[in-house]
Amino acid sequence: MRLRFFLLALGLATGLASAQAPDFRGAAGLTALTLQLNGQLVVIDTAFSRLEISTGVNQVLSLNLVRADSPDDQGLTILIDQFPLAPGQYRFKEILSGHVRDASYRYGTTTAYSTTCGLNDGVVEVLAIDAQRHTIRGTFRAVLCEAEPRPGAKRRRFAVAGTFQSVYATR
Repeated sequence: MRLRFFLLALGLATGLASAQAPDFRGAAGLTALTLQLNGQLVVIDTAFSRLEISTGVNQVLSLNLVRADSPDDQGLTILIDQFPLAPGQYRFKEILSGHVRDASYRYGTTTAYSTTCGLNDGVVEVLAIDAQRHTIRGTFRAVLCEAEPRPGAKRRRFAVAGTFQSVYATR
């Protein structure tokens, strides 16, 4: 009885650990992208969404999540410059230190930017990178503010959050 309980507990602990930190072994083509906008899940079109990392002196991580209900709109775009191709936290507020760390959202007539909100404590956290298989996994969160509200309307704020796990392209 104790042995069964121990094995069950060990199996649950192992399952929880692997659910929280999936790895890329055997899953080179796996793409999983999520986006929440003001707490509401937005379905992502994985065919049009992309994750790219530029090569060269100033590597840039570019994440573009396109909405499934509007594949012609740009959706959410996140840029992190001077990206060292390493796990870590990349904060949006560092834009004041010369880094280009920006997020934008375009959907229909709505355009919002992280830079129009002033201080933004948003972050992209890269949790794992496999440079041989060109796979990357992480999370993001930020606040974006409407750039051009309708006349007489109050500027809207959008809280975005999500996860990414994808094969990345280099350009």
